[in-house]
Amino acid sequence: MKRAGALLALFLLLLTAGVLALRRAQSETLAETDVAPHFEAIELDFTHVADLDHSLPFAGAAAFDLDGDGHDELFLGGGRGQEDAIFAFRAGRFERIANATESKPAPDATHGAAAIDLDGDRRDELLLARESGVWLCANRDRALDCARLDLDLDADVTPLSIALGDINRDGLIDFYVSGYVSRRLVEGETVFRRPYGGYSYFFVGQTGGGWRDETEAYGLRRRHNTFAALFADLDNDADADLVIAQDTGRVEMYENMGAPPMRAIANPSVYSYPMGIAAGDVDNDGLIDLYFSNVGHTLPEWMLRGDLRAEDPFNPDYMLFHNEGRLAFADRAAERGLARLGFGWGVVFADMDLDGRQDALAAQNYARLPLNPLMLRYPGKLMLQQADGGFASAERAAGIENYHFGLSPIVADFDGDLRPDLVWLNLNGPARAFLNRGPTGAAIGVRLPNRAFMLGARIAVRAGDTHRFAQVIANQGLGADQSRTQIIGLGAAERADEVVVTLSNGAERRFENVAAGAVLRWDGTP
Repeated sequence: MKRAGALLALFLLLLTAGVLALRRAQSETLAETDVAPHFEAIELDFTHVADLDHSLPFAGAAAFDLDGDGHDELFLGGGRGQEDAIFAFRAGRFERIANATESKPAPDATHGAAAIDLDGDRRDELLLARESGVWLCANRDRALDCARLDLDLDADVTPLSIALGDINRDGLIDFYVSGYVSRRLVEGETVFRRPYGGYSYFFVGQTGGGWRDETEAYGLRRRHNTFAALFADLDNDADADLVIAQDTGRVEMYENMGAPPMRAIANPSVYSYPMGIAAGDVDNDGLIDLYFSNVGHTLPEWMLRGDLRAEDPFNPDYMLFHNEGRLAFADRAAERGLARLGFGWGVVFADMDLDGRQDALAAQNYARLPLNPLMLRYPGKLMLQQADGGFASAERAAGIENYHFGLSPIVADFDGDLRPDLVWLNLNGPARAFLNRGPTGAAIGVRLPNRAFMLGARIAVRAGDTHRFAQVIANQGLGADQSRTQIIGLGAAERADEVVVTLSNGAERRFENVAAGAVLRWDGTP
């Protein structure tokens, strides 16, 4: 008996030491700050229900304008057999809108959402990535009428997310569908070197309506599981370039040459697990930078390398691709304090404290491993950019910690005070909403019509001797779409001396002496 007791004690000691060692390896190395805007938690009555035995672990969400009043509603995608939901913020609370969407076919799950006004009535439509295919939800006087698009997708592909752009500047929406292999064919998530996974697709809008598959023509046909993509003008030549986050792969980037095919852009990624994508001008130099989530050090590297050879380079850290100009990029994540974060999904850039510098939000936690009870849970990240260009963790100080299995942040000004609010979209758990209560700097807003020809619009703001730059970019995050209202922080300034909005077609509108708190609108006409 004594020996058995001693062996049990030794086993428990070793188990405890092993768990502590594992959690130490999983820990994040981040600077922290106590100076952050305060957020108020607001009830949001939606709990995602996932069937992980039959569905992939994803869900879609979008901030979008359902009724055309210039204020965002919130779309949240449901899991298998679960209705999607739409919420409006009214009288200080999120209210679920009844009969906003028709029932999904059962069984079906909504993995991604993207918002765009297709018919120019100022009310947004939704494109949804579902297990059953790509769906278009037409906006019929503030109610969505959803139908599956007749697209020729491989039977073994599950659409995960949709990226919106206007690649040929014809004013018609084009979209890229990030595809993953169907759940029943998943062999594991560590296959790097051999052809495996789903196909992704690029569809170009047609003048008579509908979309044509141009994947081959644009040089984008390949077989590899893909999480997300977005279109952004990376070289300020007024056309949409493409950025793609592969699972078990590298970041892919493609330059828009004005006609097919696109040209691959070299980037500093190696074998990794890039998932979510954030796009924004981190240092206000007029060029779009890119941030990618990754698996971090949540799991031991030997579990992550899969079929990689010993000599194959591998990077589990988050990546910040600083745009050096002329389509050259350098990974600055480590020197900015953005590299060693725990397992991440969707990431978003937004100026949450309105000091004129982009901050980063990251949804976190690993959802599939049976040993999750032993794993370190992460709180979701608010990384506030400091005056020296470094980033500091602020989610605790801000009161927005989220220990659920986060998929993506959703950022929008839901209560109309020109401060960016936050919703955490969680897998198999409750969505969590937070209103930004400050204190924050002053800001102006720019609200452009959510049309194809407005995507890629560049906004330059001058306030005294400081400059801010923004670009209208859809689909930051993962399977998500953020508000189209550009909230541009002025810090302590009381006004912007000049705001210049430039569209990809060359049209330009100049505003002068814009007081803080103003929301500028322009329909694109001279």
